[in-house]
Amino acid sequence: MTRTTAGGRSHPAMLAVFAAFVTSCGPAPATPDHGGSAPRAGSPSRQGEILFVRAERRAMLEAMLPARRQAWCGAADLRPLLEAARRPVPGLGGVDERPDPASEPFAHAVMVAVAAGFGDDDPAARDGLAELLEGWARADALTATIAARTTANGRYALDRTLLPAIVAFWLLGDDPALAPPERRRVAAWLGRLVRLRGEPGELRERGATTARNNHLYLRASVDMAWAALTGDDDRWRGGLAAYRQALRDMRPDGSLPLETRRGARALWYQRHALASLVTIAEMAAVQGQDLYGLEVDGRTVHTAVRFLLDAVDDPRRVWRYAAANERPGPEGDPRRQDLGFLARRGHGRHYMAWAEIYMARFPERRETRRLRELLERSDPDFRPMIDDYSGGNTTCFFASSTETQTAP
Repeated sequence: MTRTTAGGRSHPAMLAVFAAFVTSCGPAPATPDHGGSAPRAGSPSRQGEILFVRAERRAMLEAMLPARRQAWCGAADLRPLLEAARRPVPGLGGVDERPDPASEPFAHAVMVAVAAGFGDDDPAARDGLAELLEGWARADALTATIAARTTANGRYALDRTLLPAIVAFWLLGDDPALAPPERRRVAAWLGRLVRLRGEPGELRERGATTARNNHLYLRASVDMAWAALTGDDDRWRGGLAAYRQALRDMRPDGSLPLETRRGARALWYQRHALASLVTIAEMAAVQGQDLYGLEVDGRTVHTAVRFLLDAVDDPRRVWRYAAANERPGPEGDPRRQDLGFLARRGHGRHYMAWAEIYMARFPERRETRRLRELLERSDPDFRPMIDDYSGGNTTCFFASSTETQTAP
């Protein structure tokens, strides 16, 4: 990795674009505070960094053996992914049981390309990513999603796409692959999509289930990513509030009521929520705010991780909650828990990608040892792990440097 790129430096030009863009948007209404012990900081302290500090991660990547870096970050098959994602999608719908998958090829291509561009220093990947982002921005893609009849799953599908798109734009930075006019166009497009979703706290005030479950946490992760990039204090506070809400709703054993009532998919949705909560906590950690250590009546995100691990080992732990059988998916028996999230999915995602973030942040915790053992047992070739809910290729972005000294 001899070529020095914008991905490893501060981005004064890009931040200037964002500063002008955010100022032109005007302030959003403040998010009400609903109580609970929590950080009161209302602003990201390291504007321009989202999931990690780029210069620090780049140094770790530089120290890796090239074979390992390429295995974890590289993209030998990127061209067909970019081709499959080239046509912009005007908007997303969604039925009750499944979000609209129309933008999944775009999100996947973005995640693969940015990992190769930033992590494996692949200029062709950066060029392809820049062209893809600019093409979708020029077409004002996805903006038709927000309409009076759009379902909760339509908005959810948009958030799944927005998080990796924001992360990719951040890591592309002021690379020459994206000229300043195109960079401004992409920033404006992403900003429109973020704003069209509504103001922070809006979904919570509607009182729907999706205003208190994994939909809220995913939404909050998007708000916090955008806030970290642009300095939007209201969206930052909204993300903190959503995280506090999760801890307040959590049972003493770490289970999340609205997730674990989902029958055979109770653990599937417990893991779903954890993906967003860990991502939120990591973004806060980058800004010097410790959500991992935040307790509400003794409950932390570690409590939720332990419950998931314990219930994977012994599914009887979740049966009494799963018996509610609320929208359980194709399996009707709540005692037959769907553990398909423990292996890579057919569409290239690994739904345990959040574990890379957690394991890197807490290498000495018992939960980390258990997570690694579980992943190695369930899917020995589990790396690299890529997932929309965690912002992209978390193996490339987070895998511990102590694990990178032997070739794959």
